[in-house]
Amino acid sequence: MMSPERQGLAEHRFQVMLHGLKALNADDTRPSHFTNVLVGLGMELYHAFKELKSGIREKILSRAALAARNLLELRYWTIFAAASEENIWRIRKDALVDGRDMLDRFRTACQNNAELALALPYLDQYQDWFEDQCRKSGESSDGPYLRVANLAQQFGLSDEHRTMNSFLSKLIHPTGLTICMPGTSDVSFPQLYAAGCWYFNDGFQRLNETLKELNLPSLE
Repeated sequence: MMSPERQGLAEHRFQVMLHGLKALNADDTRPSHFTNVLVGLGMELYHAFKELKSGIREKILSRAALAARNLLELRYWTIFAAASEENIWRIRKDALVDGRDMLDRFRTACQNNAELALALPYLDQYQDWFEDQCRKSGESSDGPYLRVANLAQQFGLSDEHRTMNSFLSKLIHPTGLTICMPGTSDVSFPQLYAAGCWYFNDGFQRLNETLKELNLPSLE
């Protein structure tokens, strides 16, 4: 169980980080696409911790577990971003790769479902716009997207990711345990909160150190 001091630290950081993120978002010393990646990481941390608190408060196990798993995954994203400025730009490219991948997947769904086929003309228009924006910016959406499991492996954290991701996923989805014995889930909330606080503190500290190294506004 995490100490009350570390949990209090997470709560404090959650309360103050929006002010730092606003200052970071307004900073113009770096290209906006570069800064936006760092702002995005901070906002993901903020919203995941907010969802964790909400899930704990309202006793919604799946919400709390999903928030904890998102905080776990943000641990690997912040490690990746902290490793180099090149990696920060790679996350920017990944947004384009993800966008193209989602369009491709939705197109396949529309082609295989007559009820969705009506969306194809609109999808074509959006895809033309998307590709035009990529050309104008000189950026490419080609290539594979980053996988969290691969990031964890890259930094020697595969065992942690595999075990914790599996454990938290079990609590996110309806299972025999959550269906038949809902009262037993109550014991999971303190553990989920402690784990979420640990991952939040880890991601917050690493992102904050990265911002300081880049001479950008910090989170606190």
